[in-house]
Amino acid sequence: MSPKTLEINGKIYSVKIADNFIKRAFGLMLRDISENEGLFFKYGNRKLHIHTFFMKYPIDVIFLKDNTIVDIASNLIPWKTYNSKVKSNRMFEVKASGINPELIGKKVKFN
Repeated sequence: MSPKTLEINGKIYSVKIADNFIKRAFGLMLRDISENEGLFFKYGNRKLHIHTFFMKYPIDVIFLKDNTIVDIASNLIPWKTYNSKVKSNRMFEVKASGINPELIGKKVKFN
């Protein structure tokens, strides 16, 4: 079952799912989302390479190993790339809002 919401440090996000190749490849490119929405990805356990090509706004990316935050990339501006520092099997992208790196190691809650 796919999550409908994700809670990170008390903030609840509505979840959109990138559940196929096309949705994962396009991600948030040319899309608008609200401050309380995010795009959720599932992968095999590996380091992830992401890009912000064609994005309209900076994003924060939360890398998860199951329900634990293992890496955070804050304020990734459009037209850049980023490689996660550690292996993860889930990723959540939101509009940049200054996700605190001190959340690494904390659990998130899926509903």
